Amino acid sequence: MKFKSIIIIVSTLLMVGCGRTVKTSGSHIENSPSLGIEVQETSTPNKPEERTVEPEKLTYMPKTTFTSMTYMESIIPPGKDGFELGTVNNKFLKGCYYTGDVSTPFLASFAERWNRIQFFRRFVNAEEIFERENSNYGDSLTTETIRGKMPMLPNEIQLAFKNSECSKKAKRLVKMLTTIDYVPEETERMVNLFNELVKTPYETPEYISEEEIEAVREQFWELYDKERFVKDIKAIQKIRSNENTPADELTTLGNQLKRRYVEESDFDTRCILALEVGCCDDLDAIDYLGELIEDGHYSKFLLEVWLSWRMRAQSEMFGISTFSEIPDNLYDNARLLVANSFLRHIAANPHDKLAKVLLMNLTSVENLHRAGGYYGNEALGAQLFLKSQYFLPEEMTNSDNE
Repeated sequence: MKFKSIIIIVSTLLMVGCGRTVKTSGSHIENSPSLGIEVQETSTPNKPEERTVEPEKLTYMPKTTFTSMTYMESIIPPGKDGFELGTVNNKFLKGCYYTGDVSTPFLASFAERWNRIQFFRRFVNAEEIFERENSNYGDSLTTETIRGKMPMLPNEIQLAFKNSECSKKAKRLVKMLTTIDYVPEETERMVNLFNELVKTPYETPEYISEEEIEAVREQFWELYDKERFVKDIKAIQKIRSNENTPADELTTLGNQLKRRYVEESDFDTRCILALEVGCCDDLDAIDYLGELIEDGHYSKFLLEVWLSWRMRAQSEMFGISTFSEIPDNLYDNARLLVANSFLRHIAANPHDKLAKVLLMNLTSVENLHRAGGYYGNEALGAQLFLKSQYFLPEEMTNSDNE
């Protein structure tokens, strides 16, 4: 099924930050990653299979709650069989929608966009499960439809849509998911209604202009400069983005970065160090990134922190299969924490155009989608691109890193 992309393509940081061109055509819900790249073959790194250096376990305990590995492990249903997809996701219905202050034009504009896009993401999550459960990979003779499900908050439609006509269409869309048969003519009607709803104009004006977006695009790498906070960042990035870096060297670097993170007090610097720990394939990065998300302080690097945490949490905790649990509501609870940090910062710094562009991207980044057939979900591939492509200057991604 083809669902129109909900990403605001023209303003995506990820088009700027990845040195890639993002296509503006409608995205397929089984396409890869929603961060603006298409499925690509990834070369197998030429690394030694054995390593003599192991990731160091520090005594430091990150201050985390629901973003921690320990917590996420505790909510995964026991065993691989016997639980429905969506079991974990449905535990986190609350905390996805913005219900805060809308008294200024900026906040009203943000709230309308955040909540409408949140509904679209939640619907796509439910639709993908509907599609997976009706794919009949194990029994091609089975034709009986397994109905779709979308557990909702009592006031979810009111939160998501200001316009009464949109509200009616959204209710129809959810009803279709839960009542239609899994046949092309009926699923196509659902796709058309979804796309019609996506195209409906917002009632509030955009909170950042095209001119401001273009200004940020032109200055992005100057504004997003990490060398101000971590003097040796280029050397670190060169090591971790090179697929030929030996595993021992990568692990040693990760251990060094963890020690630096623990000793560091500056929030921006900690964000950068935690991101690099993740790019060294160290699992402890999940907890360090989660600590930064839950901290409440602002950093321009928090969008990247959340993206890294979400992808690593999915691939390491919940799995990379197309039939894995993908708890988007959990991820979006964390996404909203980050958004609130942006909102507080922008309230105090209303002329910070970079923060507004980053917030728009945070709002618009899609779910981690399930690929078709047995091809898994996007988390592992996107995690690899975080290491070698995303948020790296074009000259580094185009170099041989040797």
